[in-house]
Amino acid sequence: MKAKAPSAENFLRSNGLRKTPVRVGVIELLQTATAPLSVPEMLGHLKNVDTVTVYRTLNTFVKKKLVHRVRGEDRSWLYAIGDTHDQPRHMHPHFVCDDCGKVECLDSASIPGGFIGSLNVERGYQVAYPEVVLHGKCPKCHD
Repeated sequence: MKAKAPSAENFLRSNGLRKTPVRVGVIELLQTATAPLSVPEMLGHLKNVDTVTVYRTLNTFVKKKLVHRVRGEDRSWLYAIGDTHDQPRHMHPHFVCDDCGKVECLDSASIPGGFIGSLNVERGYQVAYPEVVLHGKCPKCHD
């Protein structure tokens, strides 16, 4: 069971960010989303916002590791709320349905701590974190 998310205002303040209407709107959307969202999906829910401002906001959130992004089936970025105290560094895989294109966070699964080491990455590469994307058919398309 997930802990209740802090209010958008508290979330921003605790991460050293100013409260703006777009930042609050994006955080509130992502906190309540059941799957990662695309920018067009966000724009459909946010009223009277500039598209460029939403992209800049998301880039700021990604840089601060508050939001993470994953590529959807159509190669566009999808965004989900990032680090939490119970899921540091967003260490869970994602699933992309090859039929409908839906992308889901698989919160109940986790990427093993030794995963990067098991890949035998050559010296000189500095891996920040792993991202695992599984492809197949979601339950809706599998039936």
